[in-house]
Amino acid sequence: MKSKKICKNIIKWIIILGLLAFGFIKNREFMHEAFLEIKHTPVKVLAACFLLANLFFIAEGAIISCMTKSKDKKRLSLLEGISCTYMCAFYRLATLGSGNGIAQIYYYNTKGIDVSEGTGMAITQYTFQKITIGIMGIISYILLILRGNKALMKYSWLMLAGVLVISFICGFLFIITVSKTISKFVIAIARKIIKKESKLQKKIDKLEAAINALQTQGRIMWHDKKLFITVVVLDILKLSCWYVIPGVLFSKNFGLNPFMCLSLMAVCNMLGCVMVAPSGIGTLDFVFALLFKTVVRSGKAIAAAIVIYRFFTWVVPFIIGLIPAAFLNNKRDKEDSLVNLKETDSDGINKTDKE
Repeated sequence: MKSKKICKNIIKWIIILGLLAFGFIKNREFMHEAFLEIKHTPVKVLAACFLLANLFFIAEGAIISCMTKSKDKKRLSLLEGISCTYMCAFYRLATLGSGNGIAQIYYYNTKGIDVSEGTGMAITQYTFQKITIGIMGIISYILLILRGNKALMKYSWLMLAGVLVISFICGFLFIITVSKTISKFVIAIARKIIKKESKLQKKIDKLEAAINALQTQGRIMWHDKKLFITVVVLDILKLSCWYVIPGVLFSKNFGLNPFMCLSLMAVCNMLGCVMVAPSGIGTLDFVFALLFKTVVRSGKAIAAAIVIYRFFTWVVPFIIGLIPAAFLNNKRDKEDSLVNLKETDSDGINKTDKE
């Protein structure tokens, strides 16, 4: 099973790297111009992008610290929450999204939080983030429509389609979180549609367990108003940090205000979330180029912005995440060695007693 997952990840990486190589070769001159644009980007602008990108992870670390609080357990500190977030960023890129949630649950488990409770926390955090992305995207869409940019209006159908899809997703996630009756009804219908002997029944069992964990943690969130408001505010803050990065890059040379860029980026991220791709690779970049070209008339500037954005929001966190990932891996190896040593000693003692 483990080797199967590794093979899938290798195949994903081969496909993505192949597509990237093809894109670079086909657009060599254009990419060269984009990298020259990056080279001429002021250091203070890059420093601001670095800071904003990492504020996202600090805010997410604060969310983890708040959500792990319970009456009978000591919550994760802010530093532990940030460490968990960076480790997840490492596994998100390394596994193209498939190992992100597992890494978070594993980290919780190393801090004394059992798997079922950790699963509930991770799913609830993910649900709140998706709903926040949807709400920010919808509000930004309305504001952009009211602004009446003619060039942007030709993509209004695409943005509207994204709004409808994300509204459905957010509504479904919210209902599943708060209503046991509806979630049981959904599971019951899924079981009726799928045959009993089907392998998919096991996936339905996992889905039911995940929904139960989500609802348990969701109830804690709804009843604790302070926790609920804190998580919502931090979600908005962390997403805004990433959304304003294009504004920092485009404001000086193209006269775009950061609020306009924030709104466009919120719509881009909303659309990127409803388009299917491994860990969202390529979808956000495509929508970014499509929508930002209506306000930024330089293709190389847009390409440079995409590279800078991806570098600071993906590559830098991946490198930082290597540290907690390596530390935990080393700790696990030591614990495994200690367990094996104890078992060996125990076997030796038992043999001596028998003799």
